[in-house]
Amino acid sequence: MLFGNSDEKRFVLGYDLGDKVSQISFLASDADMPETLSVLAGAELYNIPTVLCKRKDANQWYYGKEALRQIDEGKADAVCNLVSAARDGKSVMVGDSEYDPIALLTLFVKRSLSLLSMELALEKVEAIMFTTKSLDHRMVQVLNAVTASLELKTTNIFYQSHEESFYNYMLYQPEELMHHEIIACDYDLETLHVYDMNLNPNTTPIVATITPSSYDALRVGSDGFPKDAALFHKTCERLDDEFLNIMQKICGEKIVSTVFLLGDGFKEKWPKRSLEFLCRTRRVFQGNNLFSKGATIAARERIRPSEDAQKYVFLGEDKLKSNIGINLLKCGKEAYHAILDAGINWYEAQAQLDIYVDQTGVLDFQITPLTGGKPRTIQLYLEDLEKRPRGTTRLQVNMTMNAVDEVYIRVQDLGFGEIFPATNQVWEQVIDL
Repeated sequence: MLFGNSDEKRFVLGYDLGDKVSQISFLASDADMPETLSVLAGAELYNIPTVLCKRKDANQWYYGKEALRQIDEGKADAVCNLVSAARDGKSVMVGDSEYDPIALLTLFVKRSLSLLSMELALEKVEAIMFTTKSLDHRMVQVLNAVTASLELKTTNIFYQSHEESFYNYMLYQPEELMHHEIIACDYDLETLHVYDMNLNPNTTPIVATITPSSYDALRVGSDGFPKDAALFHKTCERLDDEFLNIMQKICGEKIVSTVFLLGDGFKEKWPKRSLEFLCRTRRVFQGNNLFSKGATIAARERIRPSEDAQKYVFLGEDKLKSNIGINLLKCGKEAYHAILDAGINWYEAQAQLDIYVDQTGVLDFQITPLTGGKPRTIQLYLEDLEKRPRGTTRLQVNMTMNAVDEVYIRVQDLGFGEIFPATNQVWEQVIDL
């Protein structure tokens, strides 16, 4: 079994939470690849509109496609852009009442998760990974508040960006797709987001990085493609020309082996010349559930890492990109002790260890970048350290991160039992990475 020791089928979930649409994918313990939940049985309708509405004549809430129907019929007040509203933190007016935006986002997530009852029971979920377009400190706060109110049965709740979900999706793809750079193009009729994934085979483990970029030249408008046939054709030609220019520039600077075309923006099949260009020497795939599937794979990897995944380390924008350790004496010999490993999310990074120090009052921390650059030593001076015999000064070292490029170190004097009571003196230092 992939999860735990039970013979009962278990699941992991990947929840792609977007401002316009959301998706839920799941992976069973006896399956190799995730499936994506369809909002209509027997169809491949994966998008759940990230919309709520409240009936004008009753205290009744709807979500997703039913919310859109109620809004179109004029029966309800709409609440859109739920993720952005929760990030802003300002109260949202619905009719004549104010509502907490995080409570509204929680309601949407809770209602959308109820769709899973068609496929599985939530109590059988071992882990869930939420993925969003970007993941900064504020988004982590929002997700923490949302998940704390969901009353999920599992404590294995994780977050990651679309970039990392793209990386995790590729871990379960055939190796021939990963010989050179891989590009994912996510287009929603407004902005084209391009994720350029590079693998460095000269490092151990292999370092994967993703460079994101965005383009507004393909913006169509809030009403979508024109209904008029001539205007529709003209719009398609414009998009094809713009997309071709972007792809020629990106692919002309590097060797690209695989391209993914994601999102509803590619549904109308307007890429003609641009698709011909991409297919000449590359594998091209189209779909719109890559991020939710990648998040599902990431959830599985968190609770049971696979051997293949351990060959790689992903250094995304929200990842620690250096190994951090300390030089200590072990059995009379100087040795390196690892504290934080590169590849972890900065907001999850935390470590604690107890050490004994001599009277030099200096701790040597080693910073080893995995993205190039020379290792360096950072010294923390323990000013006014209590004078004690050798081997009787015990310190507790705590290490966390304030941001992706800031490591916070806190050292506290624990003394040596009743013989040398603790002073509880504290030393602090911030390392700029």
